[in-house]
Amino acid sequence: AKGKSGRRAAIVRGSGVLDAHQAAAFLGAHVETLRRMARAHAIPAYKIGKDRRFREGALRHWSETHHIRESSPVVLVLDDDGDVHHKVRKGLAPEGYRVVTAADRVEALAVVRRDAPDVLILDLEMDDKTGIDVLRHVREKQPDIPVIVVAQPPKSQLLAEALRHSPVIVLPKPVEEEVVRKTVLLVLEGVKRR
Repeated sequence: AKGKSGRRAAIVRGSGVLDAHQAAAFLGAHVETLRRMARAHAIPAYKIGKDRRFREGALRHWSETHHIRESSPVVLVLDDDGDVHHKVRKGLAPEGYRVVTAADRVEALAVVRRDAPDVLILDLEMDDKTGIDVLRHVREKQPDIPVIVVAQPPKSQLLAEALRHSPVIVLPKPVEEEVVRKTVLLVLEGVKRR
């Protein structure tokens, strides 16, 4: 059986520039974990168009002092409605997602710093434009993160402001577990193809 060193030797013979799948094999990690770390700037990578690339030498140096902690994709839910938190968790936990909830801006930004979520689900209509503020901050740190807005229906000016920061998917409230599950799977599949 080929060990880590065998995988590394097979990949290194090329150009020294690896795509996400090659870099994940090089480090013995799951490709989605590697992509999440690259989006959060936690591992040396650079972007060409929508794709991330990794220099073999930089990864080798990085791996001498760091280890990849494998984890499930992280979904951050920012909503002041506990029922939304419950339904999202119930819909996604069986799929192996780690759902982290926040009821306000401070909690949400702490999660963004700590976990670099893979998907953001948020309500725009909270006190003091909390949803818009968090969306703006997340876009600065993680420009490619998929965003799902839950709203009842959203006020047009709030939705217009959210769209200025990025494309979003809008789901109606009350949220349905199966719709949330399918939507998150769909947006993460879109991220994988980039």
